[in-house]
Amino acid sequence: MFVEKQAFEEKSTTRVCGDGAIIFQITTRSATKTHVVRRGIQSIIDSAKKIGYHNYHISIVTDDPDDIRTLKGVNCELVVVNKEFKTNAIRKGRALQYAVEHRRRTGMNTSKYWIFHMDDESYVTSQTIVALLKSIENGKDIASEGPIFYPLKFEAANRLTAIAESIRPFSCYDCVSQMTNPPPLHMHGSNLLVRADIEDTIEWKFGPTLAEDQMFGYKVYERYGPGSMGWHGGILLEQPPLNIRDHFFQRRRWVLGTLQNMRNYPRWHKYKLMYKSTMHFTGFLSAVASTAIMLSSYIPTLMHYDTLGHQLMSFSLTSLPERLPNFLFSSLTDAVAKGSMLELSAGSILLFTSLVWLGSYQLGLFLNLKYSKIGWKKRLIFHFQTWLLSPILGLIETFPAFWAMIEYNVKKNDPGQKIKVYDFYVVNK
Repeated sequence: MFVEKQAFEEKSTTRVCGDGAIIFQITTRSATKTHVVRRGIQSIIDSAKKIGYHNYHISIVTDDPDDIRTLKGVNCELVVVNKEFKTNAIRKGRALQYAVEHRRRTGMNTSKYWIFHMDDESYVTSQTIVALLKSIENGKDIASEGPIFYPLKFEAANRLTAIAESIRPFSCYDCVSQMTNPPPLHMHGSNLLVRADIEDTIEWKFGPTLAEDQMFGYKVYERYGPGSMGWHGGILLEQPPLNIRDHFFQRRRWVLGTLQNMRNYPRWHKYKLMYKSTMHFTGFLSAVASTAIMLSSYIPTLMHYDTLGHQLMSFSLTSLPERLPNFLFSSLTDAVAKGSMLELSAGSILLFTSLVWLGSYQLGLFLNLKYSKIGWKKRLIFHFQTWLLSPILGLIETFPAFWAMIEYNVKKNDPGQKIKVYDFYVVNK
C-alpha cells in the first residue's frame, strides 16, 4: 500500500525540544569477526554529535568474549551473553532476552529509556536520530519502525544479490501499513524503536523460532492494542547479502521462522500468513513457468535462418538489441488484432501487474542508490541491469521460500528428520 512520502520517510531535520534517552543496541554474534559493527558504533557517535544530541547509550550485545579486547576504548557498553545462560529462545532471541535481563539488573528497563534495535551492519544518520526523538516526544507509539535502505557495500556484493535487494525498500511501503494497522504480518528486527519497560514486559522468550521479531510485534499488539504501534520514519542504512548463499539462507530463515510461529497465532492471523506464504511458494512456480514459456516462444523466433529456411544453431547476441523491439512490437500488434476480448482483458491485467513488478525494482533501486556515493552513470547502468535481469531476480527471490516450505512440511512430522537451523547472521559482512 502506498502512503504519503512524509509518512514513509521523516523529512524534518530539526531537533524537537524533548531529549529522550535512547539505548542504541547492536546485537551481534561477534564484533571481532564482523568488523562493520565498529562502523555502526561510529555512525551513532558522529550523527548524534552533528545534531547536538547527548542523552544516549550504545550497547553491544555479543556472544563473543573476544569483543572485550576488540572494543576496548570504544565508547560503548559491552554485554557478553553468558555461555551458561538458558532461556526459552534460540539464536538472536536468546541474545535479546539476555539483554533485557541485563537492563533489568541495572535498572534501565523503565519508561524513561527507549531501545533502538540495530543489526551488525546498521548505519545511523542524523535524520534517524531526529525521527526517533520526534516519535518519542509524540508519545503515541510504544513500538515503531522506519524504512531500511541498502546502499552500503553495494558494489562489493554479488551483482544479483545487490540489485535483488531493490525489492526490500519498495516493500517498506507495505511495512507502513503493517505497523499502522496492526497486527503486523512481519516486522524488522532492526530499525525497531521500543520503550524499555514494554520490551521488559513482552520479553523475547518465544521458543525455537527464527523469526523472533515477527512474534514480538504480534505480542505487542496482543497486549497493548492497535494504537500501540506506529511508524517513526527514521531511515537506517544497511547492506545486501554479499553472495548468493547468504541471500538464500537469509530468505529461507524468514520463511522458516514464519512457519514456526504460525501455530502460536489465532486462526484469522494464521490464515493471512498462510495466504502470504502460499503466494511466495507459487511465485517461484509462476516464475519458472513464465521463464520456460518465454524461452520456448521468443528465442526460436529471434534466431537467424539461412536462405533455405533452415534454423541456424548460432544465436547472435549482438543483433538482439536491434531485433527485440521490432519483435515485441509485432507480437503486441498480432495479439491485439487476433485476440478475443477475454484474452485482451487478461493480457491487460497481466501487463499492468508486470509493469508494477518491474517498477517496484526500479523504485527500490533508486532508494538504495540515493544514499550511496555511486555516480549517476553507474546508477543508470544498475537500473538497466535490473530491468534486464528481472526474470532471474524473480527466481532468486522466490526460490528460498519455495525450498523452505517444502523442507519444513517434509521434516516437521518426522522425528528422524531435523531441520538445520542455520545461523541468523549473514556471515560475510
